[in-house]
Amino acid sequence: MKTSKPKKTKKPKKVAVFYPLNGLNFEDINNQILEKNSIDIEEIKHKFEDGLNGLYGILTGKEKPGRKKKTRKKSINCYLRQMIGYYLFGTSGVKIGLISREAFNTKTGYTYDHFFGCLCVGHIVLKIFIESGYNVDYMVNEWLPKNLYLWMGIRVTKKEHSAITKKAKEFSNKEYPNLDYTQKRNMEHYKEISDIGFLVKE
Repeated sequence: MKTSKPKKTKKPKKVAVFYPLNGLNFEDINNQILEKNSIDIEEIKHKFEDGLNGLYGILTGKEKPGRKKKTRKKSINCYLRQMIGYYLFGTSGVKIGLISREAFNTKTGYTYDHFFGCLCVGHIVLKIFIESGYNVDYMVNEWLPKNLYLWMGIRVTKKEHSAITKKAKEFSNKEYPNLDYTQKRNMEHYKEISDIGFLVKE
């Protein structure tokens, strides 16, 4: 006697919930990141500590004495982008399901964007690090766990990415590029470009 094959259960579709660009709840996002099973917070802390120790060397001139001011400034920006912005979570940032409407509607031609920008995050860390008196322990164990959202990534189309980058440059200044955290927190660099939302299971 033949037995009937069990019916395959369909995987739940992923849908996106979109809303007007009126701000995100960054405290909730930070909690989501901390609760993600894929995030090894101790490893992230270790990487951050490495990055801060290297930054301390650059700021105090201990890494390469005699470096010209212009070159040293360029080196700091490069270091902030790479070792503070990218190093912790890679080029995609923390994937929390944040997505643009256009990227949701396409299967190809998308990329991941650091929501705040790697150099912007780097300069925020630089400012707080200096204000803390180069207190690595405070930065790693107190400041970082409350500010992981700064490294969040968003999936956008490549076309949107170009437009967002161009818009973000409007908030730059010559001394500290892409520093305007407040405007980015208010999503000014996304307005008039795209609606954004979170991927959820149907």
